[in-house]
Amino acid sequence: MSDARAKTIDRKDLLIELGCEELPPKALDKIRQAFYAGVEVGLNKQNILFDPAASRSFSSPRRLAVLFKSVATSQPDQDLERRGPALKAAFDSDHKATPAAIGFARSVSKEVSDLETIKTEKGEWLYARLHVPGKSLAELIYPILEQAIKQLPVPKPMRWASHDFSFVRPVHWLIVLHGTTVLEGQLLGQTAGNTTRGHRIHSPGPHSIPIAADYRQVLEAACVIADHDRRRDMIQKKLLETDENVHIDPALLDEVNNLVEWPVTVSCTFDEEFLAVPHAALIASMQDHQKFFPVMESGRSGKITNRFIAVSNLDSERPSSVRAGFERVIRPRLADARFFLQQDMKQPLESFSASLDQLIFQQKIGTVGDKSLRISRLSKEIAELLSINSAHAERAALLCKCDLMSQMVGEFPELQGVIGHHYALASGEHPAVAAAIEEHYLPRFAGDAIPLSGVGQAVSIADRLDTLAGIFAAGLRPSGNKDPFGLRRASLGLVRILLEGGLDLSLKQLLALSAIELSSQQTVGPALLLEIHNFIVERAKNYYREQGFAAELIKAAVSSDWDSLPDLDARLKALDGFMGQEAASSLAAANKRIGNILRKTEESISTHIDEDIFVLDEERYLFDDIATLEVQLDSLLEAAEYSASLELLSGLRKPVDRFFQAVMVMDEDPALRANRLALLRRLKALFDRIADLSFLS
Repeated sequence: MSDARAKTIDRKDLLIELGCEELPPKALDKIRQAFYAGVEVGLNKQNILFDPAASRSFSSPRRLAVLFKSVATSQPDQDLERRGPALKAAFDSDHKATPAAIGFARSVSKEVSDLETIKTEKGEWLYARLHVPGKSLAELIYPILEQAIKQLPVPKPMRWASHDFSFVRPVHWLIVLHGTTVLEGQLLGQTAGNTTRGHRIHSPGPHSIPIAADYRQVLEAACVIADHDRRRDMIQKKLLETDENVHIDPALLDEVNNLVEWPVTVSCTFDEEFLAVPHAALIASMQDHQKFFPVMESGRSGKITNRFIAVSNLDSERPSSVRAGFERVIRPRLADARFFLQQDMKQPLESFSASLDQLIFQQKIGTVGDKSLRISRLSKEIAELLSINSAHAERAALLCKCDLMSQMVGEFPELQGVIGHHYALASGEHPAVAAAIEEHYLPRFAGDAIPLSGVGQAVSIADRLDTLAGIFAAGLRPSGNKDPFGLRRASLGLVRILLEGGLDLSLKQLLALSAIELSSQQTVGPALLLEIHNFIVERAKNYYREQGFAAELIKAAVSSDWDSLPDLDARLKALDGFMGQEAASSLAAANKRIGNILRKTEESISTHIDEDIFVLDEERYLFDDIATLEVQLDSLLEAAEYSASLELLSGLRKPVDRFFQAVMVMDEDPALRANRLALLRRLKALFDRIADLSFLS
């Protein structure tokens, strides 16, 4: 396309809006982002020019929209060159066109006589120059939109009326506006126009959008803040202005942002008598069930007050009535929570344990009661390894699942552990036991804290080990995206507790202990233990990749003879520091070379080195250096001083370089060859005590 042609293409803003019934608030952000990405991909694929830096998406409970800035009215024209069959295949001996020539001419919409020829080093060929006018945006936009909609991450698509298509919610209006021009067409049962609808109460509409660039202004005049980021900031600002001690949960803020189009904050209260309910239950009632923001005491007490803030989608002329409505709906929820608390606390926490025998954890490995007994024994053993109070660990593990059978957790499942902590204290359990009941669920998600107490860490480790061993033994390993028992999350949590808690526990020993506890229900043999071990190690690799460590460093450290995750951590960090030194690349290359030699040889390699048959000084000097370093390394490795060990081994750089320059390892003499291979094996074993440097480049 020529520059002159490019300048003649008109460019205007393109607005697309799908007007819907109320969209699912928790999924809306992802749907909006995916819709924008799908249209963007379609425009790029069709070579429709636009300004990506200035383009963006919009959403509210009743709309999904994108505004692409400076969008071309059509594709650019294209001048194409097509090469056809060779001349000798295009014409017969009478110079008549062959089927090959005729077919080529038809494919480029020309007559054979209109085709040109082109000469190349390989001969002459039929040739055609084509000028292909670009298709208009109006022709292309609806297929682009259909494809974008087809790929949206819609959680539960639905059908409406008699339509044979589905979408996340019924669609009631459609805008496809390029500048001031409506691009005619139909989508999801609606015919495109240039009218939108405003706030249901304050300014329902319809409202005409004369030009695409006016989209936000038209809607704001109709009491709709279409810009989701601006609306979120407005809500947060209004909350803090209403009460500076408001507790703003980011996930709740996102959800509320997708529930309102014209946010108005309303300060409310509830009866102080409900403050006797565990504060976690009060917060869950307000946040999870009613989408209200609780207000905390000033300072750092962390205690909740009897105040909360609601976000209304209505600027009412009678705010007192709106406030009364919010206060009316929260009271039954808090009353329920107080009732569940009163009923549950008529008995000690331990009394719920009998009901755990009726709750199946997994058919092949028994009930949650069985699991509680296993992890109590396992927690005791882990606590003994950590030299912490094993009686507390055993007791906490025995009680840690009891609150699952309480009425409170039945109503507020997200409070499992938190309610157990509260009930344990009320039942007279030791504070360390009560805290561990709550902590053993940590970390619940990526970025969540690990258990702080040693008892909590022991129970959390035991719980995860039992789940991993049991589910693997039952043959229910994760497959693809399917992980119904959350084994990847359990493994990553285990890795984080061991690493971030600095717990120098043998991973293989922990797995063996869990297998013993499970033996009455399922057999976990050595091969399965190795599979579980490797599964956990993969999560550790992912953890380190997210920390920014290079894949080759992780592989080098993991391939060493480590046993505990803190030991692996020390090796990896020492190796990471060592790679910045001058000797590192040379020794890494030497290790790779040694590894290749040892791997490729078909001879059995002896562990014995005969000093008497050394021929060259370079092999004798290297042998002496290895023997000296083996002794010096023992004390350093005993103390896990891996950085100092690598610093010591860096002194081998010159002896190793001289060895490879002067010595032919694969000598024709079998005795010399075997002796030199044994020397290399011993050299590599020296480095392998820290990490396998052959993986490094």
